[in-house]
Amino acid sequence: MMTKISYIRKIYLVIFLLPGFSAFAQKDNRITIGFTDTVYSKILNEKRRILVHIPNNDRTKHYPVLYILDGDDHFQSAVAIDEQLSGPLPEMIIIGITNTDRERDLTPTHIQPDQMVNAGDATRSGGGENFLTFMEKELVPYVDSHYPTTSYRVFSGHSLGGLTVMNAFFNHTNLFNSYIAIDPSLWWDNQNWIKKYEAEFPNRSFNNKSLFVAIANNIPVGLDTISVMNDKSEMSLIPRAVLPFVAALRSARPPGLRWTSKFYPNERHGTVELNAEYDALRYLFDYYQFRTSQFDGHPELNADSVLTAHFKNISAHFGYTVKPSEDIVNNLAYGIWGISARQAFQLFKRNTEEYPQSGNAFDSLGDFYAGTGEKQKAIDAYMQSLKLQETVDTRRKLNELKGKK
Repeated sequence: MMTKISYIRKIYLVIFLLPGFSAFAQKDNRITIGFTDTVYSKILNEKRRILVHIPNNDRTKHYPVLYILDGDDHFQSAVAIDEQLSGPLPEMIIIGITNTDRERDLTPTHIQPDQMVNAGDATRSGGGENFLTFMEKELVPYVDSHYPTTSYRVFSGHSLGGLTVMNAFFNHTNLFNSYIAIDPSLWWDNQNWIKKYEAEFPNRSFNNKSLFVAIANNIPVGLDTISVMNDKSEMSLIPRAVLPFVAALRSARPPGLRWTSKFYPNERHGTVELNAEYDALRYLFDYYQFRTSQFDGHPELNADSVLTAHFKNISAHFGYTVKPSEDIVNNLAYGIWGISARQAFQLFKRNTEEYPQSGNAFDSLGDFYAGTGEKQKAIDAYMQSLKLQETVDTRRKLNELKGKK
């Protein structure tokens, strides 16, 4: 729905609006980014509260899902990252899982009180497998049946949450497609738990799975990533466990696994989560963004073919067919118009065929015809647009073509 001039104006509008959320306003003028829901668990014998974000509150589309632990702390920042980076990242439903008994649910084995800094918490430890069974048998099916999800899932957690992510990675591998472990508490159980899985790496396959491991700088002053391995202080518990795990993963190179790790020299355990979540999502979906700049200086490229190939690659990662949205095709058509009018027409026409109920698709086709001097075709396209959706801008352009004031 743009002339060339209004297209430029729209670009500037997008740039200035980027810092804002695509959240929706309530009647009382509050701005919300989601809502709460409750799931009763027979496995855990309790109600569990979840925080839910649906992009633009639009249930007409289907979305991948990001499940994030410690939801009360990390849900809002995860929503902010996905909203801010819509384009480089796919729009996602985000499910924040809040806690009832964190030490019980987020620990894979029961340990004795003298194995924990907070000895009183040890008595409740070891319910991690029950919690993941709740997720697999109850929570994920509930979310899939109540919200417009696809089958692609990401699981993210920090600290003990990161330990739980790794438990799912090893023991419920097919439940999620991608895993984010942020400064995970792999020191748990004197590292006995993680050492068992490190030994299994050469015999494990992680077909088409992805993993991001973040490591905060919890290294005492005067030590480095090598000398810290001989340190005995509680402060260095996490790096003394995570660094050998990353080394074992790098050495084993499990087939089918796409993974990376990142060390954050300027972040501690309590501050690393936001930066790491951002970096993790950028890494996991580094193949997702379609870059129109690739056509600059390359008029020989066929935009429609390149777009189709790009989304074929995305579909291979997601495990199901992903098609470009109307907006992506529309913006590409306007962007390439100055390079190749023929290719722009193919894209505008493609949108009217794939989205025949979209007034905007026919309005954009009308813009093309008007810009190339095909007056009657432009009038026909604008009229079809107005049949589907009455807008002031389309009506104005139609009246101008007909010579009406």
